[in-house]
Amino acid sequence: MKLQMSACIEANKEQVWKVLSDISNVNLWVAPIISANCEGDIERGIGAVRICKLKGNMTIKEKWVEWDEGNSFTYYAEEIALIKSANNKWTVKSDKGKTLIITESNVILKGGILGKILESLMYLVSKKMGAESLAALKYLVETGKPFESNFSKLPRVPIVC
Repeated sequence: MKLQMSACIEANKEQVWKVLSDISNVNLWVAPIISANCEGDIERGIGAVRICKLKGNMTIKEKWVEWDEGNSFTYYAEEIALIKSANNKWTVKSDKGKTLIITESNVILKGGILGKILESLMYLVSKKMGAESLAALKYLVETGKPFESNFSKLPRVPIVC
């Protein structure tokens, strides 16, 4: 399953990167994540490992494998129920005084045929959650504070600048 989404944020690239690259603050803009912290001494860059505690008493471990300071990073998720492998790349680009943020994820589900059946449902859920997360990230960058209500109440963000 491949999913690519984008959002135009009314802030310069440096402001967006500052929030996005603070990898322990992801719980401020991704609703299912209750808390996130880095494991070990590395808090950013290649080799950083983030542990996310999710609703439903689940935990995800993510490891950074690419980091282009100020531009992009890629991480792989480990130890996830129902998911064989998953990676996510985030890129920020200046665009007319604003910033276009692009997220590209690749997920392979466990379970053979059952996994294939679940893929369509997982895609729809992921697309909805992704849109809400991008809206919450936009709000956080533009206001300097997290949105205090359900992210679904935020307006959808433009996908181009």
